[in-house]
Amino acid sequence: MKNNILAFIFGVIFTSTFAQNLTFYGVLPAINQTGRISKKFNYNAFVSTTIDAFDSKWNNVENKATDLQFYLQPSIIYVHSPKFNLAASYTYQRNNPLNDKFSNEHRLWQQAIFSLPVSKGRLTNRFRFEERFIQNKSLNSYPLSTRFRYQIGFNMPLQGKTLDAKEFYLNTYNEVYFSLTGTKNATYSENWSYLGVGYNFGKMGRLELGYLMQTAVRNKNQDLRFLQLTQVMWNTNFDFFKKKE
Repeated sequence: MKNNILAFIFGVIFTSTFAQNLTFYGVLPAINQTGRISKKFNYNAFVSTTIDAFDSKWNNVENKATDLQFYLQPSIIYVHSPKFNLAASYTYQRNNPLNDKFSNEHRLWQQAIFSLPVSKGRLTNRFRFEERFIQNKSLNSYPLSTRFRYQIGFNMPLQGKTLDAKEFYLNTYNEVYFSLTGTKNATYSENWSYLGVGYNFGKMGRLELGYLMQTAVRNKNQDLRFLQLTQVMWNTNFDFFKKKE
């Protein structure tokens, strides 16, 4: 496992030296909706699509600009305290949704988030375990595979000590993916890094714009695929739980 991690990091740093690595550029629009159900439970609905925005040619293979991935993720969150929460979800993912090469994935996951104040911001640690049922068209089956993800993130207001309406904020994270069971190209299989700036519109929610680098091991030869994406996310929060006066 240690050798896999070192090889992965080496590939990320020295991208240009690997002839079989692929790089694509695109945009990832997303909507992230959170709401309160009760004193202890929230819900979240996340929807996104990943778009390869430019035609490209690699190894004499033409790649047309297309929608690479549609993602729908509803989840339930148990809020134990401001510093700790638990969540679970069913997620639907469709790769290459606009052409006949599409494949479906049904995913269950469970996660824990620990967060704490640091300086002017907040540091978060997210641990997620996934059970993935990825479509195998040739066998007409959905074999089970599992994956563990760890994300460390930091966000902070850019004006004052707290984020108020009509103010900007910073959001950044890095997430590592470990494929545990099932068919896999590597144990350390993906790494996502993000840096973005958002604006709080108040009741209308927050609009966030940032740069997301998705790096994945794409085959058994440890060749990498880089997705360099402009992420645009609308974050909203509706509170259906009203405390009685």
